[in-house]
Amino acid sequence: MAGACRLGREPAYEGMAEFNFQRLLARGFDLLGPGVDPFLVALLRRMHFPAARLWAAANASAGDYAALTAGLPEAAQKRAEGALAKRAYEILSGAREAAAEATDAWRETAFGGADGDPASAERTRRRAASAHLAAQAPFAAAIGRRGLPLVDWSMLSPGAAPPPPAAAAFAAPLELGITGAGAVYREGDLMRQWLSAPAETGAAGDVAYARASWPVEGDVRGVVVAGSGVGVEWDLYIRMREDFDFAATFSKHGLAVVEMVSPGHGLRVAANRYGGEAFFAGAPTSSAAMLAAQCRETARWLAWSRQRWARPVGVFGISMSSFAAQLVLGHSGAWPDAARPDAGFLIAHSGDLLGVVNGRLAKALGIREALASAGWAEQDLLPWREALAPPAEPAVSPDRIVSVIGRLDRVTPYVDGRALAQSWRLPQKNRFRLPHGHMGLPTRVRMHDAPTEHFADVLAAAGR
Repeated sequence: MAGACRLGREPAYEGMAEFNFQRLLARGFDLLGPGVDPFLVALLRRMHFPAARLWAAANASAGDYAALTAGLPEAAQKRAEGALAKRAYEILSGAREAAAEATDAWRETAFGGADGDPASAERTRRRAASAHLAAQAPFAAAIGRRGLPLVDWSMLSPGAAPPPPAAAAFAAPLELGITGAGAVYREGDLMRQWLSAPAETGAAGDVAYARASWPVEGDVRGVVVAGSGVGVEWDLYIRMREDFDFAATFSKHGLAVVEMVSPGHGLRVAANRYGGEAFFAGAPTSSAAMLAAQCRETARWLAWSRQRWARPVGVFGISMSSFAAQLVLGHSGAWPDAARPDAGFLIAHSGDLLGVVNGRLAKALGIREALASAGWAEQDLLPWREALAPPAEPAVSPDRIVSVIGRLDRVTPYVDGRALAQSWRLPQKNRFRLPHGHMGLPTRVRMHDAPTEHFADVLAAAGR
């Protein structure tokens, strides 16, 4: 399938049945391409973000319902007095406690040596966490989403903000070891193992987590350290969406996968935040701090992966995590050999902070207005833009970096991703351009996994 989907060309198939099915499926999805991003961004703005912000506030209320509702819009305060809203709040609070208990029990089983089945403990934890997440919907419906904030902004003024990060912020930790390698267990065709390590965020009580997965049968050709997009909390869901199930996707091509939990997400989310909120709530300082932390934590997972399998190791990032992956690929030349990636895989990436600030999702969230309210002008963002931009030359050979971007992407704008691929001089065979926007791109890549197959071959070849 080499060359499939590259530069807009459709893949060639050996069998007519496969050709008909795959081509019709992809062509049908391609017809939806122009409408996917506008629809989903509007849905996030009107439904998800207000409900998630209310959910986070309820989590932080510590049972003080009156204090929680006092900060709501007037119409919402009236609805909050009703029995339905109060009952929904009780359900949410109970779900939060159940999730915390299940998570504590899982930690004891996964890392503490407690008796029990690690797979069962994880399923229980995920069910409880998903029930807690799901409790936001009925509470938001009872309160009403109209007028609710989307983000609890915490931006510092330009004068109060620290300076933009220097290159040293993206250096590998001096000590690359991890603190915990949990019990190994089987799920379907994969073996699993949870890992823990010191967090690089500096936040009290924060722990870095990752889950390693590898095929039950067959040799491991290479290892990829994978990061998700903003707000994607793969470690909490009962079942991951197929287009974000990196363990299943990469393992089909003989790769082991170390899926990292990004700072501010999932097991690492603060009590007063929803997953991913911290990334943009204090932008640009919070965004820079989280990306720098993810880079340093990636160094740990890369070093552990190389030691564990003695195979080539690569870094993968989509959307938010593609920023971190780009910084790893750019700055890792100064890292210890054990932590340097041999290859990179970027999906829905952009090398320009301002492009993302002006992007469709950022506009829906109101980031520019929040920045202006905090005193930020565009010229104030320019040093941050430069600090978070990938270096002019990657530390990894361009022949080992694979790029996938969507021509309709206005979230991490297509033109900025294309510019990076050009400036890094990625070979044409490593550039995939698909007729989709940001939200539809992962599904399209799953339908035709030629980019993933190509990256797997590139990574495996790096060890020869």
